Amino acid sequence: MLSLVLSPSYSYSDPYTYGATGNAASASLGWSMDSILPSIAGVDINGLMYRYTTVKDPDADMKVHVGNKKASGKGYIFRETDDWSGVAGNTIVKSFPVSNIPASNWGTGSIEVEGKGRVEDAVVIYSYRVDECYDPKSNPSCAGYIKPIPQLPVVVVYNALEDDAVTDTLEAEEFQYDEDGNIIEDEEQEEEDTRIEMGLTASANALTMLNKQGQDDIIMAINKQTNINMYYNASINGGTLNDAAGLQDGTIPDNKKALRNNLAQQILHEQMVDMQYNK
Repeated sequence: MLSLVLSPSYSYSDPYTYGATGNAASASLGWSMDSILPSIAGVDINGLMYRYTTVKDPDADMKVHVGNKKASGKGYIFRETDDWSGVAGNTIVKSFPVSNIPASNWGTGSIEVEGKGRVEDAVVIYSYRVDECYDPKSNPSCAGYIKPIPQLPVVVVYNALEDDAVTDTLEAEEFQYDEDGNIIEDEEQEEEDTRIEMGLTASANALTMLNKQGQDDIIMAINKQTNINMYYNASINGGTLNDAAGLQDGTIPDNKKALRNNLAQQILHEQMVDMQYNK
């Protein structure tokens, strides 16, 4: 029995799982059940084992009480008394089956000494079972399990027409709209818009006139420069024509070379003019 209780845990078929606590008296001779049992629902105590050693005079009277109070604080849910009066100190081991009492009914546990003597090397271990279907909703393998329905978030739909700030603004709106949704402007606004449009138009015309006058001045300056350079840079082949004492046959024939030269000059002039206007 001792080896069975000291096992860290053991289990049988569903829906129960079985296990054992550690030494409840490892730190002191008094303990809380919450500190040694699993902190889950459905835990029942089904057994208890204790062991301790007494140190005493054989002739001295001594009693040792091992027990647990009820969770309500009134009376004991378990209590065992060992009478060591008139005997020498020794080690004792005892175990007790318990009929699956819910852990919530168990209060604080303790080992109390009455008389002369002391207790050493105390060990108190509880065996328990866990009902896996104590809450059927927590285990899909339990009968009556209901798959939890997820909590849907509450979505608040914003309605602008229910917003006081929006409705106040709409009621204070000074604009009027036509059937197409366009703003109907008053006469003062229309006059203001007309003055602005006329001012922008006048500015645009002034800039256009200024740009045109500037272009004309540039073209005229180029023409003047081109005409002057033509006469400065042009050269005419010729020489000295000596006076003749008389005319042969009484007539002066046309100078065919001069005619060709004039024609060439005219063609050159026309080409230069064409180049000026990119023709």
